Amino acid sequence: MEGAKINLHTLGQRGEALAAEFLKAKGFEILAQNYRCGRNEIDLIAKRNNVISFVEVKTRRSYEFGHPAEAVTKSKQREIAKAALCYIERAAHQGVTYRFDVVAVMLHHTPPAIELIEDAFRIF
Repeated sequence: MEGAKINLHTLGQRGEALAAEFLKAKGFEILAQNYRCGRNEIDLIAKRNNVISFVEVKTRRSYEFGHPAEAVTKSKQREIAKAALCYIERAAHQGVTYRFDVVAVMLHHTPPAIELIEDAFRIF
């Protein structure tokens, strides 16, 4: 079981690194990685133009358990939103809008398939 945890952790880290590079190539500036507020975490916080995106990265090796974005449940969305509110309260950004994005990373492709789902869900 311990090996599975390490592999899942490594899988997640690889996906987040690929997602960050993907977003940079699309003109985003990465403001934070693994931003934590209490028990809640946001994988990536990225900015492009006047939009700050709170990005959840989901990485899979196959479609056996569905599309990676399907793993962003309502419960997970609430956790991300709590961390996002914390970030908004602490950051001094003016003239920006905020949104929640999902980056789905599929590692069974060569090169990996990466999909950005902008404005994937809304909380407010």
